[in-house]
Amino acid sequence: MQTTTASPLLMIRQDQYIAVQVDRADRMIALRWTGYAPSPEYRGILEDARMNVALHGVERWLADLRGMNAILRQDEQWTVSDWFPRLAKTGLKRMAILMSADYFNHMSVDRIMQAATPEMPFEVAYFDDEEGARAWLLASV
Repeated sequence: MQTTTASPLLMIRQDQYIAVQVDRADRMIALRWTGYAPSPEYRGILEDARMNVALHGVERWLADLRGMNAILRQDEQWTVSDWFPRLAKTGLKRMAILMSADYFNHMSVDRIMQAATPEMPFEVAYFDDEEGARAWLLASV
């Protein structure tokens, strides 16, 4: 009798806005944004990712924003006041962010992180390259 082992990589979502993958072996979720996401999609993506962090015991979050565009102000406010407080309760330990070259996205992310970071029980670091971000995420937590 042959047993099969489930792949540690689980594709959660892949569409015109994002690719979301969970690596169960490394307890990491990676979100690779691919453009502007309208408010319902933006919020749905973040909510699904947060639920998968809890579901799979994820400790590491890789936010690849290099392909992302603007975030609406109301979505910035929702992210800070609603979403991040709930993410903080999941057991996440580290978040690495690959910043977008898009000026408007960069400003949105700066505002979100300045408002949310003091309340977060996990480390956040910013990177220019994915290799460095992954190495930091996988370093001893």
